[in-house]
Amino acid sequence: MKKILLLSVLLLTITFFGCKKDNNSFAYSLNDLYGEWHGTDVYVDGWVDITKYPFTKYAFSIKFYKDGTYYGSGYFGNGSGTYKAEKKTIYTYVNGKEYYKYDIKEWNPSNKTAELIMSDSKSSIPIKVKKN
Repeated sequence: MKKILLLSVLLLTITFFGCKKDNNSFAYSLNDLYGEWHGTDVYVDGWVDITKYPFTKYAFSIKFYKDGTYYGSGYFGNGSGTYKAEKKTIYTYVNGKEYYKYDIKEWNPSNKTAELIMSDSKSSIPIKVKKN
């Protein structure tokens, strides 16, 4: 009888903790994240539209794939790596080391725009992006 009770408690514990919600899940739909995002503005003593001359030299884009990889190009560098999306932050990695992280300030999937704080170990900059 004690073995049955112990087994029941063990199974109940496994069931309860096995169904625990992932607290690190992305706060938004991953389907809204997948695809190519282009920088539209950067904040430097005010918002600067990088889609218009003479600021087009600061243009950049990043494409997030469903398999957890990404490709970035433009002013902040060209290359690929992996990423993870947790809560309201997207972390990008190159060769296993964190490259940039993007803290989401505003996310508007209906018009495919977002306002982010892009940062690395040395600095951060507010940016606005739009998805194709």
